Amino acid sequence: MARQLSDNLVQLTTNTCVSNAQIGRVSLESVGSHTDVASIDLSYQTDGMAITTESSFARVADSVNEHIGTLEKNIIHIERLHSEAIYATSPFRYTQVLRTREQYADDTDAVITKARSGLQVMASAANDPNIHKGDRAMRGGRHVALARKLRDQIEIYRKMEREQATRNRDRLARLYKVACPSASDVEIYGAIEDPVAGKELAQKITEVCRPAEARKVLKDVADRQGDIVTIERTVGELTKLHVDISEIVNRQQRKLDTIVVSVERVETSRTLGRFSEKGARHTAHIGHRRRTWWVILVTTALIIAITLATTLGVLKSQGRL
Repeated sequence: MARQLSDNLVQLTTNTCVSNAQIGRVSLESVGSHTDVASIDLSYQTDGMAITTESSFARVADSVNEHIGTLEKNIIHIERLHSEAIYATSPFRYTQVLRTREQYADDTDAVITKARSGLQVMASAANDPNIHKGDRAMRGGRHVALARKLRDQIEIYRKMEREQATRNRDRLARLYKVACPSASDVEIYGAIEDPVAGKELAQKITEVCRPAEARKVLKDVADRQGDIVTIERTVGELTKLHVDISEIVNRQQRKLDTIVVSVERVETSRTLGRFSEKGARHTAHIGHRRRTWWVILVTTALIIAITLATTLGVLKSQGRL
């Protein structure tokens, strides 16, 4: 699994999408059926193609979300198999559990690759300069949400594997203690971490145990130490993967924030423009009303003046004044 996760990291850092031929269904029936990427027509993953409609973007987002759900289920299965391996009492059962766990681990790695591939397609669509900023903000928000969800599952996976490495160490320490009761905890945990100290403790075990029993104990110890190394390698690869996806989330979030700010500025400008236009209309209306009243007042004054002048003229002609 560590080698496959390394391949994933190469794909992530070079931002390349897996081809349709690389995308297949999860092989384990017990995981449950889920939508195959190829079955929802992701032909736009190939070079020169891109998401062109919101419905196609939604289909990719749903597919990524489904893969993340499968990843969550697989992590639960892998954790259960870790426990079975720790408490396996026979070499046959131990080997059988490890083989099944490795199958789940490989399958989980494939699911991560599919989810990551879908996120790459979504990122390209979310950053398309040819669509409206509002649509880019919507797509970017969905992409960031799913990327965070995948990152959180990777972190759960990494934490679980780290805990299992600790449990395997404790199990190995108990094996050493049973085989060599005189060994101190410092010697035992030193033997687990240091190959040289491990050889020294192995020599003590061969001295205090019968040959057949010593061989059995040392074989079990070697198998479990190898499993610890594998788990720790997986933890390291998951850590790199988590860091990479976190960087993708942060980068897309920065772009999304820029788009949102730009859209808010446009909306603010439009709002201010509407207020300005409304204010201008209101001012013009007030001015019109004022002019109307002035015309009425002047007209009234003229009528009164003409009436007075006429009345005075009549009275004067009659000799009343």
